[in-house]
Order: sequence, then structure tokens, then C-alpha cells
Amino acid sequence: MLIDAANSTLEQIPTNQIQRNPENPRLIFRPEELDELLESIRRYGVQVPISVYREGKKYVLIDGERRWTCSRKLGKATIPALVQSKPDALTNLLLMFNIHALREQWDLLTIALKLPRIVELLRERLGQDPNERELANETGLSRGVIRRCKLLMALPQQYKDTILKELNKPKPQQKLTEDFFIEMERALKTVERAMPNLINRKDKIRQVLIDKYKRGVIKSRIQFRQVARIARAKRVEADATKAETVLDKLFTSNNYTVEQAYEDSVSEAYLERDVQTKIDSLLEQLEDIESRLIDDDLKRRLTKLWNAIGRLLDEVQ
Repeated sequence: MLIDAANSTLEQIPTNQIQRNPENPRLIFRPEELDELLESIRRYGVQVPISVYREGKKYVLIDGERRWTCSRKLGKATIPALVQSKPDALTNLLLMFNIHALREQWDLLTIALKLPRIVELLRERLGQDPNERELANETGLSRGVIRRCKLLMALPQQYKDTILKELNKPKPQQKLTEDFFIEMERALKTVERAMPNLINRKDKIRQVLIDKYKRGVIKSRIQFRQVARIARAKRVEADATKAETVLDKLFTSNNYTVEQAYEDSVSEAYLERDVQTKIDSLLEQLEDIESRLIDDDLKRRLTKLWNAIGRLLDEVQ
């Protein structure tokens, strides 16, 4: 689904006769990302032709918007371009997605905002909604990226607007990022599945969590994974009622942290499960060791382990 160079013609096209593709998912072109390309074009010209199709007396971009933008800034009258016949709406979109898949990552929000359009066009072609595998095959995106985009697609518009504002900032200044919302939404979905009665004010909970993140009460977006672990308390045979109580407190405007909620509810249960898993793995490995392979160093470690086990067993008797 890439540019068909064999059926394209290479031409020098006036830059003022080219227009942006309205279907282009990419929304953000940060100044710092353009500076290096601008200097390269200033010194060496456009080394890779852009790709366009004819639209009446104009040309519409398929690939190369940054090269075209920099050329215009530099006052270049023409730009080398591969000109091909106008694609249909679906092919137009899929061309850009597949070109992106071979190059630098777009911001996820830009993909998420266009995926519904691709789903709509593929539905017309297939006669049914495309599944995840079909979307991945057609767009060149991984299924993991598609799942992450679906979380962003499901956000209320106000949060999409928030992400867009953040994306216009230099990356070091971004706080309420796409990754923040993805981690938060994953956690809330887990809570919703495990404790449906707890989330009856989902948007209010989002606002509380965002406020806590801004104030530093929630220190990292990764901490939302602990929220999901609390919600899955039953899996590790922890007290589900206690887990629900601490989550309700966490979802209230206060200074109660994720670390406190985790320690107050499921930390010991997860530690016990992790120890059990490690013991099972160690036992399997010990069964495979022949006595003749036990050197002095391993013998000392086994003795130390034996003594530690003995102390623990004495404490629980």
C-alpha cells in the first residue's frame, strides 16, 4: 500500500500549487522537528521527492508535508514530486498510514482521531466492521498501537483537547500526555470490570486523578498499574472489600496516595504470590541439579537458604 513509483511521474511542481491533504492524520509539526530538515534543505535541496496527486489545477500531498513546508519557508519556487493518479478515500488514508509505519512515530492522538474514519471506509468495503487484525494489516500499525489508540478514541472530547494542547508544547514540558491518559484509562477499565459498583462517576474520578497527578500526589503514570492490581484483589486472595474501600478513598479529592492504597490493601498478597512463584521456579531448577554439580559456593547459598526457611517456619509455628 505504498506509493506506486512505477505509475508515477517525477516533476518539478510549483510549491504554491500544492495543498495539504485534508485526510492527513498528522496534526502537530513542532518547530524543533523542522529546524534540522530546514537546514538540510537549505544546504542540499530536497533529496527525496514528495508524493502528490492531481486535483483539478492543484496538487494534493500524500507524503512529504514537512519537506513542502520547509521549502515554502525557504522561498523555493518548485519542489520535486512524484505525481500519481488520485486515489480513492480509503487508499488515500491507508497510503499515509503505511508510509508512517516505515518512518518516525506520529503522536498517537493523531492516529486515534483518524481510525474511526478508516473503520468506516473499511466497513463499506468489507460489509462489516474490521477486526483488530484486519486494521493492523491495512494500516501497518501494530495491534498494540491500535489498542492504545482505542483507549484515546473513547475519551470524552475535553480530554482529547487537553492532549492536543500538550502535544503543541515541547516534549519536556508535556505532563498530561497520551501515555498518562492511556495508563489511567487502562486502570479505570480494570476497576470497572472487577468492581463495577465503584465507578458510577467515572468522569469525576478522572478529574480527581488528574488533579492528584498535577499536585504530585500521584507521582508517576506508571502508578496506575498498582490501581489495577488493587482492583484485582480477588486474584491473589486479598480482601476485596478492603480493596474497594481504599480505591474509593483514592478516588476522592484528598492526599491519599496510590502507594498508601496499595500498602493498605494488596501489597502483602502480591508479595506472597511472587514468593510462591519464585519458590516453585527454584524447586524445578533444584530437581534438575545433580549432586556432583554442587560446588562450594552453591552449597553455601543453599545452606543460607535452608537457614532462612527454618527461621520463617519457626516464626509461623
